[in-house]
Amino acid sequence: MILARIIAIFVLAHMTMVAARMTGSLYALANQASTFTVGVIVALFSLVPMLIAVRTGRWLDAVGPWQPILTGVLLMLGGMLLPAAFPYATADVAPLLVSATMVGTGSTIVLLAVQKVVGERADPNNRAAAFSWLALGASISGFIGPVASGALIDAIGHRATFAILVVVLLGALALLRANRSLLAAHPGRPHAVEPLHPLELLRHRELRRVMIATALISMSWDLQTFVIPVHGSHVGLSAAQIGLVLGSFALATFVIRLAMPQITRRFSEWQVLIYALFSAGLAFALFPFFSLLTPLLVVAFLLGLGLGAAQPNIMSLVHSHAPAGRVGEALGLRSMIINSNAVVLPLVFGAFGSVLGATAMFWSMALIAGGGAGAAVRWGKHKSVKGLLADRT
Repeated sequence: MILARIIAIFVLAHMTMVAARMTGSLYALANQASTFTVGVIVALFSLVPMLIAVRTGRWLDAVGPWQPILTGVLLMLGGMLLPAAFPYATADVAPLLVSATMVGTGSTIVLLAVQKVVGERADPNNRAAAFSWLALGASISGFIGPVASGALIDAIGHRATFAILVVVLLGALALLRANRSLLAAHPGRPHAVEPLHPLELLRHRELRRVMIATALISMSWDLQTFVIPVHGSHVGLSAAQIGLVLGSFALATFVIRLAMPQITRRFSEWQVLIYALFSAGLAFALFPFFSLLTPLLVVAFLLGLGLGAAQPNIMSLVHSHAPAGRVGEALGLRSMIINSNAVVLPLVFGAFGSVLGATAMFWSMALIAGGGAGAAVRWGKHKSVKGLLADRT
């Protein structure tokens, strides 16, 4: 019950971030912004998080979760108010750019803090299950966010949708205050020695491979967030229909994560990740062939079934392969990689898509994801634990 209340705070924050990312993208497109401009907006959700991920983890170690979560929610609240208050016709794209930076930074701080709390409060023998519940929460918010915001945009417009998101964040703030006792702060404590550079962790071969898989999964996830609204707008889908496509992806992540306890009893973490990369490659290859809502819903669902299985297994692998005493730092490195992708890829694919179109973006990611899955197979990661043990004897 305690974990459920903590996860609920994250769900509200994550739902508003997902909704803001889609609403901001469609708001810009509705005002004739270029694909590259939309890429900049999406990238800004992850620019500052990319730079502060490791330091945020160290801050959490020093002061506890209460102050970071409060700071994160307040940053998001300020970011939502800007596009609600300033119309595009008057302020152009500037409020969306600042909003994306504030909302992305705040939501990342909340996520890292909640991940740390869940990891600390969970039974060490059942930590993977606790992270699966957190992932399920992300699936729920990832489904509600785009579906609800798409319907709201069609009904009341973009600025009013941002105003509704402000109200949701006020609810998250109230829930946070009601559960302050679960997020007790503790006095800061300096490190006994200067922390090692986080990239030094990549010298560990198995952890390096986990981080490569993290990069490929996050690339796939970020591309669908960016390119589905672009493709949907290009083929004439309404905002509500684009929201349904993104919601279909989120629904699939929920379904696969609900089944994850049974799946992990039969397959290793790496076997699940190989499936995730292969299915992502197939889905991206199929997207350009469809312009109608129903087949796009099916392909998005296929993509969600693959990528949704990845996160709990990657979290488990990070905990398994991180050097002793550096699990939190490894989680910060993982977050830095994810946000680096989220900054660079929308810009690259935005410029790429402006010249060659969404089809080229889809097929490029299909090749990258498929190549990653093939590399994992060559590493022998398709084998079960028993098979690997047999190979070593």
